[in-house]
Amino acid sequence: MTHLGPLSGIRVVELGVVIAGPSAAAILGDWGADVVKVEPAGGDPQRGNTQRAYFELDNRGKRSLTIDLKTDRGRELLTELIERADVFVTNIRAGALGRLGLDPARLMARNRRLVYASIGGYSASGPAADKPGYDVGAFWSRAGVASALVGPGNEPDVPRPGLGDHTTALSLVAGIGAALVERARTGQGRLVTTSLLRTGAFVISSDLCAQLAGPPPETGLRRAMYNPLLACYRAADGRWFWLLGLQVERHWPRILRAVAREDLLSDERFSSFARILRNGRELIAILDEEFARHTLDEWAPIFAREDVWWDPVQDLAEVLDDPVVHASGALVATGAGGRTIAAPVDFAGFDPGPAQRAPEAGEHTEEILLELGLDWPDIAALQSDGVIP
Repeated sequence: MTHLGPLSGIRVVELGVVIAGPSAAAILGDWGADVVKVEPAGGDPQRGNTQRAYFELDNRGKRSLTIDLKTDRGRELLTELIERADVFVTNIRAGALGRLGLDPARLMARNRRLVYASIGGYSASGPAADKPGYDVGAFWSRAGVASALVGPGNEPDVPRPGLGDHTTALSLVAGIGAALVERARTGQGRLVTTSLLRTGAFVISSDLCAQLAGPPPETGLRRAMYNPLLACYRAADGRWFWLLGLQVERHWPRILRAVAREDLLSDERFSSFARILRNGRELIAILDEEFARHTLDEWAPIFAREDVWWDPVQDLAEVLDDPVVHASGALVATGAGGRTIAAPVDFAGFDPGPAQRAPEAGEHTEEILLELGLDWPDIAALQSDGVIP
């Protein structure tokens, strides 16, 4: 095993705030990249979140440089840093980046190998190119995710924190990886863009494609995904679980053996896939009654014996205690002896070790400036001029 990740030697500069941009840069750092997080004197606004774990999750292992980009010298220093970088990650709006001289055309002209990776709310061009966006708006609401879950006209659910941001960060990381592969072949960098809206549309793309093809998909599904064997049921102890009988002909006999209702194999209402779907409500009522006879812990060995596919509906505490979750590698230790959530990809032979902590604002400012070739008198002058705190 090695501690050198697949992105070891890759230099990343992040100018990002809150979640989406910082999350993408954090994943690159988890995979071995050296990530410099550029912040104003007050730090990323997410530092002020009362839940410190949110900031730690999306900023672990980075180095922090605080600099005043309202000054000419501050902008020059950041440009010099990006000239030496492999990847620039940002989720700052295009208009603000242009005013700072950090637009793609200018930076990529100065560093032809640069992968310029940008997350927006909506699009890189068009009427909403510079519209401010958060995941609850662009990803959850405008992309159709919320409506598809509850149905038109119904009160929408509130999304969980960072749901669209973290999904969109994965989109950007995938694009960065492809651009780095291309650069290895051509020597030329690439502008990579995604948005909360585009990623939301892809997440709900099966429903959107059905809408395009017609008839419109059913929205606001509750207990079953069209198929009563791919549905949610409740055990005697009140715990919910999903049956995963997507292939009805394959799973139907197994489920009936598990609930000791093989008599239903000869029931005309359920004698074919089409009839099971047509009489789904009746079948759900029957299975509700059967599954209420045992607790979920009692059902588990029965399901295993009959090869019934299923998964429990778990709360957050149950997820963190689940041995299946632990075996998946979803949790990683922190250097402080706690736990946090791992990036969702592993690389054979690479052990990243415990998750590093997030930096304090400006913790590595002097270190990074020395790497740029400045000396201590230069740094003192920058402090005197208010370019750095």
